[in-house]
Amino acid sequence: MTIGQQLKKTRLLFGLTQEEMSAGIVSKSFYSRVERDKNAITINKLIAMLNTNNISLNDFFRTFDNEGLPELKVQRKIYTAYNERNIVELHQIEKSLSSKNDVLFYKTKLIIATLEYRSIEIPDSICKQLKPNLIDHDLNDQDFWDLAIGVSLYKFNELTLLMNYIIDHFSKLNLDNPQVTISLMNLLIAYLDRSYREKYLPEAKKALNFANKIPNDFEITFHKLIIKYYSALINKNYELAQGIIDLLQICGYQSYVDMLPQVNRGSK
Repeated sequence: MTIGQQLKKTRLLFGLTQEEMSAGIVSKSFYSRVERDKNAITINKLIAMLNTNNISLNDFFRTFDNEGLPELKVQRKIYTAYNERNIVELHQIEKSLSSKNDVLFYKTKLIIATLEYRSIEIPDSICKQLKPNLIDHDLNDQDFWDLAIGVSLYKFNELTLLMNYIIDHFSKLNLDNPQVTISLMNLLIAYLDRSYREKYLPEAKKALNFANKIPNDFEITFHKLIIKYYSALINKNYELAQGIIDLLQICGYQSYVDMLPQVNRGSK
């Protein structure tokens, strides 16, 4: 039983339409794709949807075995560890998953490999699931965790096509949703890192201009600082770049600093 299947079963049991079930938490089109297991829904939105429709959380999740709700919690742990660049936590998650869930297992392995700047082999069937296609999707309800995680899986021109699509549809992004904003910032950081290391500087500057349009918010203050660091590197303002590194180290972010390209160099 998947989340989508259980949502459909519950909706029909309560005699609700898809529009009523989505309750304005997500769009009807996004909800429809969740029911068909085409889109994933965050646990926060799922719980909000159930609460709005007065559906018991216990009843909803009772049908799941050990792979149900825990899977959503593990996914959130993966995203949090990735956001914090917590390699130790990611390795612990990887060990706990083993082969229990192929997608989450390889997603975690991919994050670790990307942060350690090495490549890994991923089965084609899994790779396809880790490469979301955002074109023609409803970006208002779309977070960008999987795209951020899968940056290394794309050819750079493919990745840039997706980035340009997001940039061109900026007005559709639901930046009031922290998961959208934080995942978008992680995507921008991953894209800037690859652009800088592979010397795609015009593309990097376009992404930087886009990042400046994203409203400042406490939850993304740190991400904005990291993006400012890449801006300093790309514009060869090494004094500013070193100042940002010094600040990050003083604030206890040495592990994050270790994963950044060094001042005056295009690689670690």
